[in-house]
Amino acid sequence: MKKKKNILISSSSTKIGKFLSKCLKNHNLKYIDENSLEYKNSKELNKIFQNIDIYFHIGYKGTNLKINEELIDFHTRKTYDLLFAAGEENVERVFSISTLDLFLDIESNLTVTEKWELKFPVENMDILCADLSEKVCKEFARDQVFEVINLRLGDLDNDSDYKLSENKLCKSLEKFIEFDFYSEESKLTRGPFNSARKKGPNWINYHLQDTFEGQRFLTNKIDNFIGESL
Repeated sequence: MKKKKNILISSSSTKIGKFLSKCLKNHNLKYIDENSLEYKNSKELNKIFQNIDIYFHIGYKGTNLKINEELIDFHTRKTYDLLFAAGEENVERVFSISTLDLFLDIESNLTVTEKWELKFPVENMDILCADLSEKVCKEFARDQVFEVINLRLGDLDNDSDYKLSENKLCKSLEKFIEFDFYSEESKLTRGPFNSARKKGPNWINYHLQDTFEGQRFLTNKIDNFIGESL
């Protein structure tokens, strides 16, 4: 029997938070209470991460905040403070939950891979915040505080050409949770640590949507990892 992990998720009330909870139900789950983010001293956050193995930080539509200034503050300063506390409490792995919506303005006939990087306008606050959150997470990975697996998820509504089913997300998460990226098995795989800026091995970037004919985004990397194909 696989060992249960102590997992902390940054939100329980958002759509993606509930989606993640279903996939991770076989583990010991805890959630961040939004009231705890009204801290005066960032050291107050350390207690949240005590005895936590894995942290899921939702950087796209992962908060119920509505005011732009508060959204940017959460995805920059507060994200930094949370990750700093996670590092001090020796969390071994962080999942940055992002979105393939970052690339929706790209012509659909172009081949978008995990190596693409763009600049995002401030008009779309959710997209801007997703990008800012990724950048903060990447810096902690670059400094080798912990492993960060950045997952850009497809459409959870399952009615588009980049849809993502609960089944594929769950299968992928379990593989990531159990996989040792420093093992001999990992060393034998091709490019296990490829990232947008190749700052790995601690930053591991994957695009995740269902695999089907006519899908919008390539999923070769995740499909090879979990052993799934058309």
